[in-house]
Amino acid sequence: MSQSPPSMRALIAFEATARLGSMTAAAEEEGTTQPTISQRIRVLEEHLGLPLFNRKGGRLTLSAQGERFHREIAPGLKEIRQACERLMRHGERPPPAVAIAAGSGFMHLWLRPRLPALKRAFPDFTFKLLPTDRADDPALQAADIAIRFGPYMAQEPGRRVASEAVFPVCSPDYASEHGLAGTLTASDLTRLSLLHQDIKDPRWLDWAQWCRQAGLSLTPEEDAFSYHNYALLLNAALAHQGVALGWSLLVEDYLASGELIALGPRVMRQDYGYWLSVKHHRSALVEPIGDWLLDAVHRAPSGANA
Repeated sequence: MSQSPPSMRALIAFEATARLGSMTAAAEEEGTTQPTISQRIRVLEEHLGLPLFNRKGGRLTLSAQGERFHREIAPGLKEIRQACERLMRHGERPPPAVAIAAGSGFMHLWLRPRLPALKRAFPDFTFKLLPTDRADDPALQAADIAIRFGPYMAQEPGRRVASEAVFPVCSPDYASEHGLAGTLTASDLTRLSLLHQDIKDPRWLDWAQWCRQAGLSLTPEEDAFSYHNYALLLNAALAHQGVALGWSLLVEDYLASGELIALGPRVMRQDYGYWLSVKHHRSALVEPIGDWLLDAVHRAPSGANA
């Protein structure tokens, strides 16, 4: 017997005939003729040096050797078919990668919890997240999708993701301990531990600016300890350590789950918010992803169903 493997066409003809019980049915499945299937099986039998079918009485049945051979090769041929189908669907190119740049607070608190849903919605893409902390971070220019926080800027057009709404938040335990509910007054703020962030960025309100916007005649002093980023600051609020300023989009999951509660007053700045832009030369590819992100902002918070 030859040591070279038989042809793939011969193996496929045999497997289809054995599975379907008919050379005619195998020919229909493979898009060829019954004589062609018969010839390929004959070539396979000659190659192996033994009959794979019994051909007596006008009926075609597997021989004992044929049954065993079919059991052994059928799984492998199935895997080969599936591999070919996957390759034809996806091609030889790697899945397209999409880079999304946004502030670290937005990235950690809003986008990261929704990343599994984004991947399910776009299974043929890979995503690279680029957290930024500066308005002039080069990542915002380089990313396929950039989500910028700040005022509307005519030279940097983008679609509004969400308007800015800022209000105090704290844990239910901290509110209960200090008798907090509804709208806070300047007197309330003087007896509370106000959590501060140490990054001075004119785009973001700190407690002093928030008080001026809210019409409260108070200039809160900063604590001896300030938090380096917004996620750490919120973690301190979740741990019942004080009251933080909450940006509605960033704290909505915690409010939905009841881990934080919202207090007043609520401050909104005209034309401030989150803005989404898509790199022009890849717009056809990534625009649907931008649409999905915008739609997700208006869906129920991920924590609402937790």
